[in-house]
Amino acid sequence: MPRTRHLPVNARRSLVTVTPSLLAAAGVLSAFLSLRDRLPGRMATHIGPGGEADGFSGQGSFLAVALGVLIGDAVLFGGLVHWMRTNPGPQRVIAVIGGAVAVLTGWLVVAVLLANADVDDPESVTLPGLQAALAFGAAAVYAALGWLICGRVEEGEASSEPPADAARLSLGASETAVWSRTTGSRVLPATGVLVLAAGLVVGITTGWLSALPMLVTGAPLALLTGARVTADRRGITVAPTFASWPRLNIPLERIAEAGNRPVSPFREFGGWGYRIRPGASGIVLRTGDALVATLATGKEFVVTVDDAATAAALLNALADRERRTPAGG
Repeated sequence: MPRTRHLPVNARRSLVTVTPSLLAAAGVLSAFLSLRDRLPGRMATHIGPGGEADGFSGQGSFLAVALGVLIGDAVLFGGLVHWMRTNPGPQRVIAVIGGAVAVLTGWLVVAVLLANADVDDPESVTLPGLQAALAFGAAAVYAALGWLICGRVEEGEASSEPPADAARLSLGASETAVWSRTTGSRVLPATGVLVLAAGLVVGITTGWLSALPMLVTGAPLALLTGARVTADRRGITVAPTFASWPRLNIPLERIAEAGNRPVSPFREFGGWGYRIRPGASGIVLRTGDALVATLATGKEFVVTVDDAATAAALLNALADRERRTPAGG
């Protein structure tokens, strides 16, 4: 990757993600072709925890799977890096992970090919633990280098400022109002159900102790069906739909201005749920309209919810009145 400093940040990050996958695929293919005559027809393709072979396949299927995984890594992570170009913090992490996974995969595939060379019985194939350690070490080194190559993005390159002329509701001096809506997620419950289902399968086939992490993770995800968002004189309050706790509150005095805009959870925050990234935090449960509060610190608090414009107008009116009232009284 020569002269990467002269490339735009997004181009550098794409190279950090995709280049290791392509080089690893070329290395695997080259190693396979050079060793093909020395490889058994039935290869040891999976090495168990003890370093001994416990999975086998033919030469062609092993090569196809290995190349498919490496090319798939380039397509998947390369696509994510391009899609997340407006969210530079998570984009940098995804770029480094994609490249490191390719380095790790390529190293281990070549090690398996070398371990199969010149063996008569594939069940006798072993892979020393040192190879795994070297593979993870190489991935870690590449991750560190990739992190530096990716570089930082100056604030403002991918920022969205709230409108300066945000709307205000017309409220009398003693008039008050409350806005409240529920918002939900389809991704989190679906993910929770899938994780729970996988945990049940693992529990039945392998043992409930092995399935415990999946069950513990899947249950709360399946129950995260929504939240109630309230805007009033207390500021912004977000609580689970079917419970009053835990709740999150952004006091009115911390809100400099409120607005609304479309939000993509994965592209802007790297996922769903309660998210934190440089310059912003919030509860993003779906793609679409969001209430965006610019805080006195300059950071943003975001909640994805319908009719966010009305909530923003109410908060702006209440905040203006709060600032005009001595001591907030």
